[in-house]
Amino acid sequence: MILLTECKKEEELTPKEMFEGKWTITSQEILAVVVPGDGSYLTFNSCASTCSGIDYKASDASTGTFTYTIDDDATEIVIDDTTSAGGNYNFTWDILELTEEKFRMTTTTILGNMKIEMSKN
Repeated sequence: MILLTECKKEEELTPKEMFEGKWTITSQEILAVVVPGDGSYLTFNSCASTCSGIDYKASDASTGTFTYTIDDDATEIVIDDTTSAGGNYNFTWDILELTEEKFRMTTTTILGNMKIEMSKN
Protein backbone atom coordinates (compact mmCIF):
# COMPACT_ATOMS: atom_id res chain seq x y z
CA MET A 1 0.00 0.00 0.00
CA ILE A 2 1.30 3.43 -0.95
CA LEU A 3 0.48 6.37 1.26
CA LEU A 4 0.57 9.78 -0.35
CA THR A 5 0.75 12.83 1.81
CA GLU A 6 0.50 16.37 0.76
CA CYS A 7 3.31 18.61 1.87
CA LYS A 8 2.42 22.23 2.28
CA LYS A 9 5.28 24.62 1.94
CA GLU A 10 5.00 27.54 4.30
CA GLU A 11 4.49 30.75 2.42
CA GLU A 12 7.20 33.27 3.02
CA LEU A 13 6.02 36.57 4.36
CA THR A 14 6.63 39.75 2.42
CA PRO A 15 8.60 42.50 4.21
CA LYS A 16 5.37 44.47 4.74
CA GLU A 17 3.76 41.40 6.32
CA MET A 18 6.79 40.85 8.57
CA PHE A 19 6.53 44.42 9.86
CA GLU A 20 2.88 44.05 10.91
CA GLY A 21 2.48 43.93 14.67
CA LYS A 22 3.98 45.32 17.85
CA TRP A 23 7.78 45.66 18.06
CA THR A 24 9.26 46.38 21.49
CA ILE A 25 12.55 48.26 21.55
CA THR A 26 15.18 46.06 23.20
CA SER A 27 18.07 48.53 22.85
CA GLN A 28 19.09 51.83 21.28
CA GLU A 29 22.61 52.95 20.47
CA ILE A 30 23.65 56.55 19.90
CA LEU A 31 27.20 57.93 20.01
CA ALA A 32 28.45 54.40 20.79
CA VAL A 33 26.37 54.30 24.00
CA VAL A 34 23.91 51.40 24.21
CA VAL A 35 20.77 52.01 26.25
CA PRO A 36 18.50 49.06 27.10
CA GLY A 37 14.84 49.20 26.15
CA ASP A 38 12.42 50.83 28.58
CA GLY A 39 9.12 49.43 27.32
CA SER A 40 8.80 51.77 24.33
CA TYR A 41 7.44 50.20 21.15
CA LEU A 42 6.29 50.71 17.58
CA THR A 43 3.19 49.05 16.15
CA PHE A 44 3.13 48.68 12.38
CA ASN A 45 -0.40 48.32 11.01
CA SER A 46 -1.11 46.29 7.89
CA CYS A 47 -0.79 48.33 4.72
CA ALA A 48 -3.90 49.32 2.81
CA SER A 49 -3.51 52.37 0.58
CA THR A 50 -0.90 53.69 3.02
CA CYS A 51 1.16 52.07 5.74
CA SER A 52 0.69 53.55 9.19
CA GLY A 53 1.54 52.81 12.78
CA ILE A 54 1.61 53.87 16.40
CA ASP A 55 4.64 54.58 18.55
CA TYR A 56 4.68 54.57 22.33
CA LYS A 57 7.35 56.33 24.37
CA ALA A 58 7.53 54.79 27.83
CA SER A 59 9.50 57.61 29.50
CA ASP A 60 6.55 60.02 29.26
CA ALA A 61 3.75 57.53 28.42
CA SER A 62 2.95 59.37 25.18
CA THR A 63 1.59 57.81 22.02
CA GLY A 64 2.12 59.13 18.51
CA THR A 65 1.34 58.07 14.96
CA PHE A 66 3.42 57.66 11.82
CA THR A 67 3.30 56.52 8.23
CA TYR A 68 5.96 54.36 6.65
CA THR A 69 7.19 53.01 3.34
CA ILE A 70 9.47 50.06 2.71
CA ASP A 71 11.49 49.51 -0.44
CA ASP A 72 10.89 46.27 -2.37
CA ASP A 73 14.06 44.52 -1.22
CA ALA A 74 13.54 45.47 2.46
CA THR A 75 16.81 47.35 2.81
CA GLU A 76 15.27 50.71 3.73
CA ILE A 77 12.25 52.00 5.65
CA VAL A 78 11.13 55.63 5.71
CA ILE A 79 9.17 56.64 8.80
CA ASP A 80 7.27 59.94 8.82
CA ASP A 81 5.93 61.04 12.21
CA THR A 82 2.40 62.41 11.83
CA THR A 83 2.14 63.61 15.44
CA SER A 84 4.80 65.04 17.74
CA ALA A 85 3.88 62.77 20.68
CA GLY A 86 5.51 59.37 21.14
CA GLY A 87 9.00 58.65 19.93
CA ASN A 88 10.88 60.48 17.20
CA TYR A 89 11.51 58.03 14.34
CA ASN A 90 11.14 60.57 11.52
CA PHE A 91 14.09 59.35 9.41
CA THR A 92 15.10 57.17 6.52
CA TRP A 93 16.44 53.99 8.14
CA ASP A 94 18.70 51.29 6.75
CA ILE A 95 17.36 47.86 7.67
CA LEU A 96 20.15 45.75 9.15
CA GLU A 97 17.99 42.72 9.92
CA LEU A 98 14.33 41.81 9.52
CA THR A 99 12.90 38.45 10.54
CA GLU A 100 9.52 37.49 11.94
CA GLU A 101 10.89 38.03 15.46
CA LYS A 102 13.77 40.52 15.21
CA PHE A 103 14.19 43.95 13.58
CA ARG A 104 17.32 46.12 13.59
CA MET A 105 17.62 49.50 11.85
CA THR A 106 20.13 52.33 11.73
CA THR A 107 20.20 55.95 10.58
CA THR A 108 22.38 59.04 10.77
CA THR A 109 21.17 61.98 12.86
CA ILE A 110 22.69 65.36 13.69
CA LEU A 111 24.06 63.66 16.82
CA GLY A 112 25.63 60.79 14.84
CA ASN A 113 24.65 57.24 14.02
CA MET A 114 21.68 55.72 15.81
CA LYS A 115 20.75 52.05 15.88
CA ILE A 116 17.55 50.54 17.26
CA GLU A 117 16.96 46.85 17.94
CA MET A 118 13.45 45.48 18.45
CA SER A 119 11.73 42.18 19.08
CA LYS A 120 8.20 41.27 18.09
CA ASN A 121 5.59 40.62 20.77
